[in-house]
Amino acid sequence: MPHWEHIRNGHVVSINAGQDVRGRWSWSYTIDGDGYTEMRDRPLKSADAARLEAELDANVKADRLPAGDAVE
Repeated sequence: MPHWEHIRNGHVVSINAGQDVRGRWSWSYTIDGDGYTEMRDRPLKSADAARLEAELDANVKADRLPAGDAVE
């Protein structure tokens, strides 16, 4: 299962992608280890597509939070 992390607005975004038996990809993420979000109802064709979609979704949520103190 691929895993990526990045900092957005001072928050740690942790993304996972998983592949089902048909080769389709879903994603999940947490922000600062909290608030688990998952997408399984619209499987994607690649891990990169799953990562991009998860990053876009997570970044919107992180930007709505007060600035955190995580640094790279």
